[in-house]
Amino acid sequence: MEMISIHLKARIMSSKCTISINQYADFIKASEAKRKRIIRDQKKPNLFRVSYYQLAKARIRKTLTDNGSIQHIRDALDKLSERVPVTKKQISDKAVSIEALEKFLRMKIPIVLKSNETTFLNVKDFKSEIDVNGLSIIVAPEIIFKTVVDGKEVLGGVKLHVSKSNVFDVEQQQVIASGICKYLEFNVAVHNQVVLPEFCISLDIFGNGFITNSNAKKNIVGRYKQECLEILKIWDAA
Repeated sequence: MEMISIHLKARIMSSKCTISINQYADFIKASEAKRKRIIRDQKKPNLFRVSYYQLAKARIRKTLTDNGSIQHIRDALDKLSERVPVTKKQISDKAVSIEALEKFLRMKIPIVLKSNETTFLNVKDFKSEIDVNGLSIIVAPEIIFKTVVDGKEVLGGVKLHVSKSNVFDVEQQQVIASGICKYLEFNVAVHNQVVLPEFCISLDIFGNGFITNSNAKKNIVGRYKQECLEILKIWDAA
């Protein structure tokens, strides 16, 4: 353990290793070959890569920030039904987007997101990263919200994942939820605001739906020290 600590301290002083929270969760369960691919893509991202399911993601976010109004989802389904895809990627994007929205319609939205006392903050107003074991992890939740519980102002957040071919398991979603918790504590909370772990939510549309953090696993995002060391090692070699 001491060797890991020394290596990480030395690494922090050199160039920054940056990985997104979803890719971090993916890495801890990935094969050796996939781990190398994840880090290579994070270090040298393809600037021309098309981001998929944008309409579906945007309307899911809109629904969650509009008291759970499903009209946004229905409007998106109507728009998608009118699309005439040409390429294989466009055909896949349309089909998966429709399936994702239909699955979301069957999910039970957390009550806190439908409460009139809940307000939503502008995610662009806050730093997107946290430091974990020498890594710079980009959390960048799609939603940050605040509400009042027992007279105290509390914070929560939601990170969305939409991938039919790369579904996260419960542990991976808890890692993401834990990352949101740490992110809110370090980058968002001010004065007497409290971050509630049960309001730190990983939403995997094709996985387990809404998974929250818990006090028992509040800091699980930082427990994978060996995996962090491997990320740093692969990063330097990429």
